[in-house]
Amino acid sequence: MGQDLEQTQGLSTEMRTQMQWAKLASQGDIIPEAYRGKPANILVAIGFGAAMGLSYADSLYRINVIKGKPTMSAELIASQVRKAGHKLRIYKDEAHVSVKAVIIRKDDPEFKFSAVRDKAWAEKMGLAQKDNYHKQPMTMLTWRAITAVAREACPEALYGVAYSPDELDDMPTVSEHEEPVVQPAEEPAVDPSPSKEQCKAISAELSRCGVKDKADAARILQELTGRSEVQHTDDLTLIEAEDYLANTDVLDQRIRALMQPASPAAEPAPSQEAPDASR
Repeated sequence: MGQDLEQTQGLSTEMRTQMQWAKLASQGDIIPEAYRGKPANILVAIGFGAAMGLSYADSLYRINVIKGKPTMSAELIASQVRKAGHKLRIYKDEAHVSVKAVIIRKDDPEFKFSAVRDKAWAEKMGLAQKDNYHKQPMTMLTWRAITAVAREACPEALYGVAYSPDELDDMPTVSEHEEPVVQPAEEPAVDPSPSKEQCKAISAELSRCGVKDKADAARILQELTGRSEVQHTDDLTLIEAEDYLANTDVLDQRIRALMQPASPAAEPAPSQEAPDASR
């Protein structure tokens, strides 16, 4: 008991109140199962809810932690959007089983963010045969449209929460007894080679500039590309060949410059001995 008092002496009154409430609430059997017997989880939830202006009880029933991530009910997300001053509009088309959610931000009233969730979307995502989507499709699509547009339009109003419990439950997971599927490593991309016609054209440019020897041709190609492994025109990449042939005048100038022999170093002038001043 003394140790507990020492640990709480440095805490604020609000924090002590939250800890006491969390400890008592964790013993109840009418709170969500995820919080039963877990006062630490309750403390995190009510602290998170307090930042959004929620009461302790609202925090437990409207914030759920699933797979280690906090989630908000779609109703709470809609409430947070409107509390932030943004306009949220819902358009339902029951004939086509489609829902469109639109958000107009208070700081940008000229632009509309929208998200559509319909039967085709549910089928594509593999959700259409789920019990909730089969029994109440319009309700489920409404919640999905709201959460989707809120994430895009005003994430700051969600305090870092990106998903509703339903959305997170629908995401594929790997069970504890199932090994994750490892995707094979992709082979490194290989630059495509130039065509035979492109190689012949570059060889013709080399010949036209006076390059006759294979060794000289290899040396010039290495100088042009900056790659020592290039020995023939078919060692070039497609991009290199296209660049050279796109401006043959520049290519000719570079080849001719590389063909010019290096200027011999000037020999130092013979030193002149100083006249003998003794004579």
